[in-house]
Amino acid sequence: MDERWKWEDLRLFIAVARGGGLSAAAHATQVSPPTLGRRVLALERALGMELFHRSKDGYALTTAGFELLEYAEGLEAEATRIDRWRDKTQRTHKVRIAVGFWTGLFLAHKVAELRPQDEHVDLALITGVEDLDLQRRQASFGLRNRRPENIGLAGQRLTRVAFAIYGDTDYVTDNPSARARRRYWDCDWITMVHAGAKPPSSAWLERHLERDAVLACNSPAALMAALTTGTGLAILPCFIGDASPRLVRCDGPIPELAHDQWLVCHDDDRHEPHIAKVIENTAQLIRRHRRLFEGQAVAGS
Repeated sequence: MDERWKWEDLRLFIAVARGGGLSAAAHATQVSPPTLGRRVLALERALGMELFHRSKDGYALTTAGFELLEYAEGLEAEATRIDRWRDKTQRTHKVRIAVGFWTGLFLAHKVAELRPQDEHVDLALITGVEDLDLQRRQASFGLRNRRPENIGLAGQRLTRVAFAIYGDTDYVTDNPSARARRRYWDCDWITMVHAGAKPPSSAWLERHLERDAVLACNSPAALMAALTTGTGLAILPCFIGDASPRLVRCDGPIPELAHDQWLVCHDDDRHEPHIAKVIENTAQLIRRHRRLFEGQAVAGS
């Protein structure tokens, strides 16, 4: 391979090509849009050809770009096979779990329950990157909000996930309207934002709020820090909000935001013993906490 460009350049090129632009690729790779733009430009200069037509609508592949993508995806498949071979030959196996931010936060507190007791398994929680391609084995398995539809993927429904409005105990006590319809114009609000599509909870809140949110956060940790110190109200999945001793639920679950949770993996990978055991442990863990996920764990709500 020419020393002027590396496999990492091709990996980022693939992400931009699939995403149709820098923002979507940044969300998929966790590399900033400016860095992605520089890396793609460097690749073009190294190859001596234009790979994208750039416009305000995004990045569209040129003829050369389409040809390179075909070759690069072949290299990607080979790199994945090498990773799987390496994992098989190592005494310690690696299992990569792709999850949303909130589910990742829940699982991070339960790592001991995910790891097989009789296996040498290292876990990687890849959070906030829900569009990782399981067909190309960018993760061992993932937790998704919909049934898998692509050929080669297997799935099992785990539970229903409910969402509700929460506030810090002191904030709700000091602001009685938090428990009433007036909350949408009387109370302060915190919302979640991130690159790519707007989260359903943020879109729902935008339709109901009669005032601007006082704070927008792009990470669950920041939102939780603001919420538990009395900054305002926020929408959380019930398995997060009901499990926090500092928070109270202001109303019942929001029906429009509820969704099924699916465990999805490549049809071949689910038969790998070390992956199968982590899948089984994850499914059992979530089903044991089904009432918490479904918003039924708070009496009288």
